[in-house]
Amino acid sequence: MTAEAYEILGAICAALEENVQAAEVLVQTGSYESLVNVLGNLGLKAESKCSVYFAQAIWLSLKIKAPVANTINLISHFYGALPTGDKLQPLLLATAIFLYNSLEPNHPHLDQLDKLINWMIQGIKTRKAKAIWFVKQRLNDPDYFLPRLNQRLEEIVGDGWLFDRSQVSMGG
Repeated sequence: MTAEAYEILGAICAALEENVQAAEVLVQTGSYESLVNVLGNLGLKAESKCSVYFAQAIWLSLKIKAPVANTINLISHFYGALPTGDKLQPLLLATAIFLYNSLEPNHPHLDQLDKLINWMIQGIKTRKAKAIWFVKQRLNDPDYFLPRLNQRLEEIVGDGWLFDRSQVSMGG
């Protein structure tokens, strides 16, 4: 490796360490919405642990009822980081659609979020096929897909949680 490559690698490692330290402070202060942002940043930067950080960010976003637009953005990043055909992708897609449908028609980010969701569902060819697939997978039933998403996110994180989940209260 060149000296420049080592310098870049060192800067990336330092930035990751700073984000982890920021996460620890945010946990201590109970600033969970800010913690979601830091976990999302870690997911974008930490290639080897991106799934662990994205899973925590989405789990926490859903638990504290973070702003829907932010949560859908996180979901789309995680969706894109997964290998095509990963079994988590339909659960993420269903959750994004569920959240999207909760928005007011005049939400300022509606068009952008609509594009993200359409990007995630692009693998299904026709509108009719999408609807049939969605119902067949029970992705139209939040009582079915949300618990499965939650379980899968917890499995991905395993022992890698940066916060005590029992200290997180619903709705913030």
